[in-house]
Amino acid sequence: MTRALINLAPPNHIYKTASQMPESQLQMIVPRVLWRRTRAYIPHFEAVHLAGRFGADPGDYEWEVLDQPHGLKWWRRTKMGDAAYCAAILVPDPNLDPVEAFGIIDIASDTPWWFDAAIDIGLIQGRAEALSRDHKISIEASRVLASIQEDYQPRELLTATPDQDGIAWRSGDLTEVTLLKDAIVGLINRANKATLPAETR
Repeated sequence: MTRALINLAPPNHIYKTASQMPESQLQMIVPRVLWRRTRAYIPHFEAVHLAGRFGADPGDYEWEVLDQPHGLKWWRRTKMGDAAYCAAILVPDPNLDPVEAFGIIDIASDTPWWFDAAIDIGLIQGRAEALSRDHKISIEASRVLASIQEDYQPRELLTATPDQDGIAWRSGDLTEVTLLKDAIVGLINRANKATLPAETR
C-alpha cells in the first residue's frame, strides 16, 4: 500500500528537495515572494492566538509560522472551538524560487482527529472492548490500540508506534490530504489579497 499523495506542481517540475521529505503527502511549488508574503500574513491575521479576535468558528483553521524547520504548522478547530495540531507545510530550501513546499499530515492518537481516517469504527469499537477486558486497560487506550492493529498499521498510515506516554502518530488518508491542500491554497490566496500592516504605513 502507498500513502495518499497530491502533487500540485506542473508535470515537468522535478523537485530538487523531495529526497529530504520522503514522508510528504502534499507537494507543491510557490513563488518565493508569495511564500514570504504568506509567512508575513499569518501572525497578523490567522495565527492561533488571534482566534478570539477574529472569531474563528469550530472547523476553522489557523496557522503558526515555523523557523526551524522552515515552514508552517496547521491547526484545526474542534466542535468545542479548541485548536489541535493536524499537519505541517515544510520548505527544505526557502532560497529556491519557486520554493518547494511539502505537506505532512501528522496526527497524534490523543487528538480529536485520530479516528477520522478509520474505515470501520464499529470493528475498532468491538475489538477495543475485548482488549480492554482482556488486558485491563482503559477503553480509550484500547480503542487506539485496536485502530492501530486493525486499520492504520495494515494501511501503512502509522508513522510512530505508541511511546512511553501511549501516544502514537499517523499520516493521513486522501480526504485529509485534500483538506490540507484546500487549506494551504486558501491561505496563500488570502495572503496574496490581504493588505499587510507594513503596506499601510
